[in-house]
Amino acid sequence: MKKNFLILFCICLTLLSSSCVTKQKYSELQNDYKKCQEDLTFANSENVNYSNAQKQLTTEVERLTKESDQLAKDTLTLSRRLRQSERDLAKATKDYDDLLKDFTRLNVHNQNQMNDLLDNIDKYRDQLDAKEKQLNAQQDSLDIAKAELVNKEARIEEMQKILNDKDEEVKSLKEKVSNALKGFEDSGLNVYEKDGKVYVSMEDKLLFASGSWEINAQGINAIKKLAKVLESEKEISVLIEGHTDNKPFNGNGQVKDNWDLSVMRATAVVKALLRNGDIEPVRLSASGRSEYLPIDKSDTPEGLAKNRRTEIILSPNLDQLFQLIQNN
Repeated sequence: MKKNFLILFCICLTLLSSSCVTKQKYSELQNDYKKCQEDLTFANSENVNYSNAQKQLTTEVERLTKESDQLAKDTLTLSRRLRQSERDLAKATKDYDDLLKDFTRLNVHNQNQMNDLLDNIDKYRDQLDAKEKQLNAQQDSLDIAKAELVNKEARIEEMQKILNDKDEEVKSLKEKVSNALKGFEDSGLNVYEKDGKVYVSMEDKLLFASGSWEINAQGINAIKKLAKVLESEKEISVLIEGHTDNKPFNGNGQVKDNWDLSVMRATAVVKALLRNGDIEPVRLSASGRSEYLPIDKSDTPEGLAKNRRTEIILSPNLDQLFQLIQNN
């Protein structure tokens, strides 16, 4: 997975170095981004699957434990019968010796009685041996099930700890970004958490003039503050998405429509972050979404203004979680 991220970043850097971005290259970036989302969904799904497996193993352990207890009771009963038979044999033998002196004619009868008792003892001993073997087999199955349960619980606990740590990282990052960008809320800036990521949404009035991709002074000020936060959060990946409204943009030169405009604005924000902060370029990528992901589908002036925005999406590093899933 880490290798896939590196490939994606390399592709993004290549696109950044060109003067324009083709639709095909944009689609490739979009597919890679969606794959990352699917991997995260898969990780959460795996966590649910491991929890279900744990419940099934717990049920199996309870069943085997009940069977083991029943076998132990049966073994105890047979042991008692064996001891009673042994006492009966001892008594019969003594009676036989006593009666042999005075009642020789009863010798055959006593002998038969003793043989019956011996047969019963052998039978009980065979039953006891069979029960002990069955008990040992059940105990082995119980030990295996317990070991699997412990292993599953350990892996689930480790995965849950990673997810909890990532949640805490995201909350902490959101707080840092919100504190750094205080004072810009009234200018069309919104910081929120979604799907384990931190979104910094800036309306165009904070960054660009109409139809322009040159960042104004107020926007540069906000980007400087954000860049300082990103300098210290070196494990965070940054995706900048440009969005437009659905009004046609009739440009000239290489910037001809809303696709081109959204890409140019996203690229401008990437370059501004690099100019104003010590951030590794490999952490940054730009994407133009044109008019096709509106947050307000009305054609009112307010709705159109909300859709003209730039979103800076901050994603935590999930390599550790993906590595754990692959190893298991």
